[in-house]
Amino acid sequence: MSGRVLICDAEFPLPTAREILPQAEAGRVAGAGPGVVALLVSPESPVSAEDIARAPDLRLIATASVGTDHIAVEAAEARGIAVVNVPDYCIEEVSDHALAMVVALRRGLIAGDRSVQAGEWDRTAVGAIGLLAGTRLGVVGFGRIGRRLAASAEALGMEVRHHDPFVPGGMELDDLLAWADAISLHTPLTDETRGLIDARRLGLMRPGAVLVNTARGAVVDREALKAATHVQAAFDNVWERPPGRDLLGLPHLTMTPYVAWYSAGRELEPYLRAAKAVAEALTAR
Repeated sequence: MSGRVLICDAEFPLPTAREILPQAEAGRVAGAGPGVVALLVSPESPVSAEDIARAPDLRLIATASVGTDHIAVEAAEARGIAVVNVPDYCIEEVSDHALAMVVALRRGLIAGDRSVQAGEWDRTAVGAIGLLAGTRLGVVGFGRIGRRLAASAEALGMEVRHHDPFVPGGMELDDLLAWADAISLHTPLTDETRGLIDARRLGLMRPGAVLVNTARGAVVDREALKAATHVQAAFDNVWERPPGRDLLGLPHLTMTPYVAWYSAGRELEPYLRAAKAVAEALTAR
């Protein structure tokens, strides 16, 4: 297959990618048109149905991410365009980050730091903290990341249960939310999971329960979370980047700047895997 290959993410290592794809060039998704056969993107460079319609020769979209919710997958499939991701990347990183968030909130690290930074020295500011052993952890989405988190949590003595409509042996979601001391979200963002954790379901969580989201922000209803002051929430991926002002300063919400996927020395891996997928597809065709 011959044609133009556009790299549409400024963080994509173009010189390194060209070692795999000599014809690759920097570009923008909006600039893709006739003659473009492949796009290399990331969650920072979404591909809409309109973008796909402007590129009549497009045959492949490769994303340097696990998720594909930033791509109009149905529109691509209708045109016979392959969508490739890196589903086995950052399993360790994301599961470790989720566990760190659970531990930090269950042991009062965030509240303790905020109290000390405010000039206080009061151990009661952290609330009623307890042992990690015996903590009830509910994992929503029991794929590679969710299963690794479960194994790590069980090694610390936590009791783990899960909800996943595609994995047997789990609990109903409402029952899991009511049972758990901490919930960790690992479900992809789809039409079915958008707003999955809404006001009613947040209301099922016990006071002081932890809600960790290293998946996509939109799995949780934004306004409902802002109002759910009875939970302790920690999000790595919110509804927009950077977060809106309405999310700043909420005492029950801790945020990290979309770093759960990252480990020093491995940050180029998803980009190179995406480039290799394009190279293989171009050769095969």
